Amino acid sequence: MSIVLDGTVGIQRDQSGQVANVIWFLYGLPADCGEPKNVVFLNESFGVNSPQMISFDLGGEEYVVYADWDSSEEPSQASELKSFYRKYGYILISCLREEVKIKQDLVRREWITPVKYYEDYVTMVNDMAKVG
Repeated sequence: MSIVLDGTVGIQRDQSGQVANVIWFLYGLPADCGEPKNVVFLNESFGVNSPQMISFDLGGEEYVVYADWDSSEEPSQASELKSFYRKYGYILISCLREEVKIKQDLVRREWITPVKYYEDYVTMVNDMAKVG
């Protein structure tokens, strides 16, 4: 079973207005569990026009985050994320974690890691079946 996280996705643009970077800022990741692994991006998580999703393994657990663009003022950003991940194949995940030192502070952690793009769940399952 996956742990569903809350978060915010931020799109950084270059001077011409094109997507330069995408940051997933997540809440609720454990304090010290290493780096995200096996990151997957689904363009449609449950079927046509369903939320986009990222999932990854971290510290022996699977985490998932959904981006539901229907509630957004700019639903066209969903197609920009799709194009970005298909073109570049990496993802930037960011979070705040407690720093374990004499004084407790929050420290921003970021990981740039490869992301496997899939159009939908069925495509992902079929691709994984070929590998196994």
